Amino acid sequence: MRRSEVLTIARFVVAGVANAAMTGAVLIVMATQINIALAYTIVYVIGLTFTTVVSSSFVFRSRLTVGRGIRFVTWYVSVYFVGVCLVKVSAGRWHASHLLTTITVVAITAPLNFLGGRWIFHRSRPISGYL
Repeated sequence: MRRSEVLTIARFVVAGVANAAMTGAVLIVMATQINIALAYTIVYVIGLTFTTVVSSSFVFRSRLTVGRGIRFVTWYVSVYFVGVCLVKVSAGRWHASHLLTTITVVAITAPLNFLGGRWIFHRSRPISGYL
C-alpha cells in the first residue's frame, strides 16, 4: 500500500473519530433539552454535513461540489440502511450480543463509506495544504 493511501485512511479514521465525538457530545446535551429522537435526527444531519465537508476536503483532498455532495450523502444514507439490515440480522435473527453486532456493523459500513467517498471524490482537482 502506498504512503498516500495510508495517509488517506488515517485521515478517514481521524475524521470519523472527530465526528463521533462531536455528534455524541451534542446528542447528550440536546437530549436533556428536547425529545431524544428529535435530538438524534438533528445530530444525524449535523454529522452528515460535517462528514460530507470533511470527507471531501480533509480526507480525500477534493473540492466539494453540489453534485459530489449529493452523491456522497446518497451513498452515506444507503450505507446507513445496510447497517440497519445488519443490525436486524445480527441482533434480531442471530441474537448476537450488542458488542458483536456493533463490531460487525462498523467492520462492514466503515469500509463501504471509505470506498464510496474515495470513488465519489477521487476524480476532482486536489486541494493542497493538508497532511
